[in-house]
Amino acid sequence: MKKTTLRIIGFTTWVILIGLLVAGLLNEHQQVATGSDESLKNYLFGNQNEVPVSVPTGVLRLHDPVFLQQANGLWVQVGFVQAIEPGPPESGISSSSAILNWHSSRVQASDCRFILHRNRGRLEDVIATLLPPATQAKIQQRLAITMKQHGEELSKAFVPLVQDSLKQALPIIETELRLSVQRHRSEIEALGDRWNDEVVNQRLVPLARREIVPIVRKHGEPTAEEIGRELWDRASIWSFGWRAAYDGLPLVPRKDLVREEWRRFVEDEAVPIFEQRMDDIVTSIQKIVADVAANSKVRTELTDVAIVIANDPEARILVRQILKESLVDNQRLKNSWKKVWNSDQARQAFDLAGDRLEPVIRNIGDDLLGSRELGINPNFARVLRSQILGKDRQWIVAVPNQRDARTQLARVETSTEVMPYPVVYLANPENLQIAVTDATVNIAGGADSSKESTSAETNTK
Repeated sequence: MKKTTLRIIGFTTWVILIGLLVAGLLNEHQQVATGSDESLKNYLFGNQNEVPVSVPTGVLRLHDPVFLQQANGLWVQVGFVQAIEPGPPESGISSSSAILNWHSSRVQASDCRFILHRNRGRLEDVIATLLPPATQAKIQQRLAITMKQHGEELSKAFVPLVQDSLKQALPIIETELRLSVQRHRSEIEALGDRWNDEVVNQRLVPLARREIVPIVRKHGEPTAEEIGRELWDRASIWSFGWRAAYDGLPLVPRKDLVREEWRRFVEDEAVPIFEQRMDDIVTSIQKIVADVAANSKVRTELTDVAIVIANDPEARILVRQILKESLVDNQRLKNSWKKVWNSDQARQAFDLAGDRLEPVIRNIGDDLLGSRELGINPNFARVLRSQILGKDRQWIVAVPNQRDARTQLARVETSTEVMPYPVVYLANPENLQIAVTDATVNIAGGADSSKESTSAETNTK
């Protein structure tokens, strides 16, 4: 067979195979994502548009994908960042322009609002991805059922251990706290002297003179004057006078007649008067406390003083050191807890908890990570791609019919909402799919679109 004939046969075979592959991809795409636009077809065959947008400098990266949510809840990629053109440095404007490669024929880019979402790898992003509302509700239901079945049994096993731990720990903590305070006595006294000068003398004493003393005089002075008049009426100047004179004479056998008379006056005259006027005294104190508490200047000043003391660097370091010595570095405390939680009773409690909680823990693990029957959980796949592979870190969401007609150039906004990556690529060769899960999109300043679906559509990345 001639070389020319072999080349013709080989070329024809490759053309047929490529055509079958493209047709199969398009057919499978349309079967799974019914009702979607022909984005993949447009991308493959060059039916694309270049959409200029304005964006803050440094937030976009080349090839960042652009996603669009369809009416059936599925997400489809309709474009990507084709080019980024930074603004001129001499302009002083912290914005640049970019070109989006748009390959959707059903939705026009000129009608869309563009929102940039980021996954920074923070714990809150991971939790929002792994625990959408449906998963949270399922886990809470599992735990509630388990605790209803075994909660009383587990409480009977662990509550005595906790009580024993606290019973042994409190005396140890109290002793070590006293010793720690004693070791830092000089620092505490120095801190108290500084607060006495900076807080008490400069702030609290002037506050008392300006605000508190007038309130005390207003409500306490009338009652004090009435009690004082009664005491004066009952006091005998003659009794005190001759006793004082007698005590002052030389060579007298006793020198304490004034003291005895004062003791008698207090017990027989003064105390009964105070007891009779106790209701008036309590009423005056209540009025004083109420007015002081209602005084805005007093509340503001006391709040500021508390904030100053709480934020004092030396005080925070000292408190941290005392707590560290009393709790963290307290070896006696560690030994007591170790003795309780390594006992036979504790081992029996842990064995009981393992037997009762293992089934629900396994079920929760399946809810979060996936199972052999259902495969990897799409949300867990998202976390793996983001945290391990460093992919799917940022993307753009196109929101139809949200374009501001007053602006000539569309602007890419940065969202502050936490949103899972819209699609996830599962690596199962029998089920290569893009699964749709809960996603929240900040639309028009607060409206969100949350959908959950188990349907899938084929795609490659």
